[in-house]
Amino acid sequence: GPIGANGLAEVRDFQVPNAWYEDRACQFTITTKFLGSLYSASRSHSPFDVVAWHGNYVPFKYNLASFHAINSVTVDHPDPSIFTVLTALSNEP
Repeated sequence: GPIGANGLAEVRDFQVPNAWYEDRACQFTITTKFLGSLYSASRSHSPFDVVAWHGNYVPFKYNLASFHAINSVTVDHPDPSIFTVLTALSNEP
């Protein structure tokens, strides 16, 4: 669009984690809740032994205070040309 591919959100303001996993053998108890009841399962290895995203599908965090509202001076003045989609010469002023 006329104001860019990411709208008014800056790529630098998105925070994404680094891929990380844990490879160690020790006792873990995983507790889950289902229909109001708690269930436990014991494991002999870490439950954090998997990297769970691929490509651009990653968990992210974005601070809405960093969003640039259109026609606002909260951070910076937008370039006036963002409102111009098409211009043409005319006899009318």
